[in-house]
Amino acid sequence: MHKIVFVALLGLAACGGYPSSRPLAVDGTRNAHFGQDEVECRALAANYNPQQQAGAIGAGAVSGGLIGGLTSASGESTEGALVGAAIGGVLGAAEGAHSEDEARRQVLINCMQGRGHRVIG
Repeated sequence: MHKIVFVALLGLAACGGYPSSRPLAVDGTRNAHFGQDEVECRALAANYNPQQQAGAIGAGAVSGGLIGGLTSASGESTEGALVGAAIGGVLGAAEGAHSEDEARRQVLINCMQGRGHRVIG
């Protein structure tokens, strides 16, 4: 069971930062409308919800439960499966949140490019 906890903590440590909150990189100079356009595009991106998190939670719980049940000592497979499912669900939620934030970042970039700004990332 300690292996599962270690893997879960390692997975959570890998999820770092929020891509949508990073400053935008621009190829060239920013024009007079950049600031206002950025505020409006960030608001648009913040409201974008691809709804991927629920699937990631379920997939994480299922795979965590399977791994927990298989790696547990004999007689403890049910406990291992439950712990694995819980940890897998948490990791799936973190992965889903990260994926959603990356999607919001792309919405922000697309919005700024659509308004004529040379945003590259």
